[in-house]
Amino acid sequence: MKRSAILVLVVCALCAVAAVADTVWNGVIKTDMASLVGTRSVNDSTVIPAPEPTYGGVIDKNASQSTAWWAPSIVPKKGSPNILIVLIDDEGFAANSSFGGLIPTPVSDQLAKEGLRYTNFHTTSLCSPTRAALITGRNHGDVGFEQVAEVATGFPGYNGTIGKDSATVARLLQANGYATAWFGKDHNVPLWQATDAGPKDQWPVGMGFDYFYGFIGGDMDQWHPTIFENTNQIFPDQGHPGYNLNVDIADKAIAWLNRINDLKPNQPVFMYYCPGATHAPHQPTPEWIAKMKGKFNMGWDAYREMAFKRMLAMGILPKNAKLTPWPDNKAKDYAGAGYSGITLPHWNSLTPYQKQAYEHEMEVYAAYLAQTDYEVGRVVQAFKDTGRYNNTLIMYIHGDNGASAEGTLQGTFSEVTDFNGIVPTVEQFWPKFGPLWGSEYTDPHYAVQWAWALDTPFKWTKQVASYFGGTKNGMIVEWPGHINDPGGIRMQFHHVIDVVPTILEVTGIAQPDMVDGVKQKPIEGVSFAYTFDKANANAPSPHHTQYFEIFGSPGIYNDGWVAATEPHAIPWTPLTNKPVADIWGTAKWHLYHVTPDDDWTEYTDVQSKYPDKLKELQALFVTEGEANNAFPLNNAPSFFDARPSLIGARTTVVYHPGIVALNQADTPNILNRDYSIEGDVTIPAGGGNGVIVADGGRFGGYSLWVQNGKPAFSYNFVEMAMYRWKGTNSLSPGRHKLVFSFAYDGGGFGKGGVGTLSVDGKTVDSHRSPHSVPFTMPWFEGLDIGADYSTPVDADYTVPNKFTGSISQVVFHTGAMKISAQQLPEFSKGINAAAMGIQ
Repeated sequence: MKRSAILVLVVCALCAVAAVADTVWNGVIKTDMASLVGTRSVNDSTVIPAPEPTYGGVIDKNASQSTAWWAPSIVPKKGSPNILIVLIDDEGFAANSSFGGLIPTPVSDQLAKEGLRYTNFHTTSLCSPTRAALITGRNHGDVGFEQVAEVATGFPGYNGTIGKDSATVARLLQANGYATAWFGKDHNVPLWQATDAGPKDQWPVGMGFDYFYGFIGGDMDQWHPTIFENTNQIFPDQGHPGYNLNVDIADKAIAWLNRINDLKPNQPVFMYYCPGATHAPHQPTPEWIAKMKGKFNMGWDAYREMAFKRMLAMGILPKNAKLTPWPDNKAKDYAGAGYSGITLPHWNSLTPYQKQAYEHEMEVYAAYLAQTDYEVGRVVQAFKDTGRYNNTLIMYIHGDNGASAEGTLQGTFSEVTDFNGIVPTVEQFWPKFGPLWGSEYTDPHYAVQWAWALDTPFKWTKQVASYFGGTKNGMIVEWPGHINDPGGIRMQFHHVIDVVPTILEVTGIAQPDMVDGVKQKPIEGVSFAYTFDKANANAPSPHHTQYFEIFGSPGIYNDGWVAATEPHAIPWTPLTNKPVADIWGTAKWHLYHVTPDDDWTEYTDVQSKYPDKLKELQALFVTEGEANNAFPLNNAPSFFDARPSLIGARTTVVYHPGIVALNQADTPNILNRDYSIEGDVTIPAGGGNGVIVADGGRFGGYSLWVQNGKPAFSYNFVEMAMYRWKGTNSLSPGRHKLVFSFAYDGGGFGKGGVGTLSVDGKTVDSHRSPHSVPFTMPWFEGLDIGADYSTPVDADYTVPNKFTGSISQVVFHTGAMKISAQQLPEFSKGINAAAMGIQ
């Protein structure tokens, strides 16, 4: 064969081999590589989650002939800002220096200098309702929060549950590519869902927040808190002497922001920062208290005058604004002021000893607010350090309601004591607790008079929705490069429900019709983004009408007019507030024209001059109230109202190890009745020690425990007394049944009884206690099995004092409440007072 022919054959053979090789698949999926980095914006979608895009790959019968494709990642519209909402708790209009108050808040001041101050911004006058309205953009009654969850009732506006038809702004931002996080207080979880049993759809992680670090409920011990990280319960103070929650919240927010920046530096974030400060307990760190020494010796009367003058000089108030009268029934302007017959003492009526005490109460509160502002500054700095600040929209809201008047006329060293109807005078409690004010050994709140001063120049306080003292809170908005009037003041009427529409406008996100398969209620707020432009500094507000109502105090705003009612429930006299059957029919109405050129502070009632206008506004309230589930009005919601409960009608409840800080609403009720607590345990060789079951802590509670091998039961009567039952003999190794039983005297609430501690059926100690807790155990510390977390019920041990043996079960047996029908109304007022204070 010729050489050329052989070469042809070889070439043909090689080609054949190559052809065969082409049909041998190496197993690697062919992928459209561009799809891996593809993105899409779904801000125009009215359905969340947005519909999936059409598949862009190729699918053949075999993978070898197919091309894989990845759906583009959802990202916010180009240029969308980071968003930081800061919500301070229980801060009155006249507290911070940015709006004329005397407490230094330099971080807030700087943001105000760079951005805008809103002096006519409103909340609902109460924690839970404001927060529900803030994150949904809907009125508080429309999302089930006409009152706090602790006293929920089975009416649409009062059930303490945000419906699936009212998705939060976090869920909308999350669906549009934002990273979302919530730090601090969550007072919108129904108590019957605030446990491991769930469901968790009302928790932050079930409402659009990727991450949550904070607490569930109205307030929290700053030194020894019970915290949830997402849904995992932790005690961050353990092993960290000097721990403070206010500092920790900022630490965790900064750490989260840094993590997101490391992982996805271009992903915008939504951070909801609501630390729980400055709600009681007022517990700042000592160095901040020292900074406030001597700054409030002028007293509350002079504070009002000084703050009012500062507000006028700063342009916070219109030049013709009047300082509303102090509630003194002897004053000339008292009649017709809408004060429901209340009167508060003037500073000059106090003794030198009282002045010294009240001055320090205010120093500690001021330290708390100043420290909180500092911690906010650390978070703001983190946005700068990560390079995000120049495109971050910051809304710094100074209060979820007015200043709190829930601390009695003397102030209180422990809210738990106060809410149990035990109100000693300042002369009685100050020698012991005054030097400890703000420390881990107090759960303090200032006197009512300071709250009234901190709501200058307006009338009333937190809980009173019908007057500006309860609802008007300063807000600062800063967005570098987008506000062309730095340092400007805006006086347009706006409300907390306007925050969500503003966020949606600046991010270009459409209000959705459908979220997670549920048709949505309309968002009721309006955007205030128009005010960012200096040209609109004096533009009329598009928020024309706003209803207000909490605890049976209806009010209505409409284009510069306000119709307000005197409160049926006085915030600081809950034990004497009586349920009113006909709230609407007995309401005392007042009419104010609150435009900047007339009566900005609701000073002058003009109903006699404009009776038809008052009738018009009353009718408008009915329309708005019906539309927003404000009815039926209730000035004194009752603890006895039926609501979901984990305990229900059970009189025997069995727990096992693993129960930690169980919320008081979900624990067996041992108050004002016979009960027994049984611990079935095994004592190890060498003896046992530690807590078998404990409920509460330093500020009140009980503990069945083993002390140096001997059985013990401790009953902490809200820091007023400690009652102990102890065995004299050590428990032998092996199984034992420890039982504490209590035979309640009856005849009323908070009475005494005979307590008996027994081991294996034999009494080891039995004696009377003259008193018992009448209304509530500490709500910020729950029931623990096998340890006592946060703070100790008894100072004879340190936390967590874990039980060194084993526990097979803990059994509660509870009898019927021993209160007569005649005593129920008074008891109901007491239990309601406790519930009102826990907000």
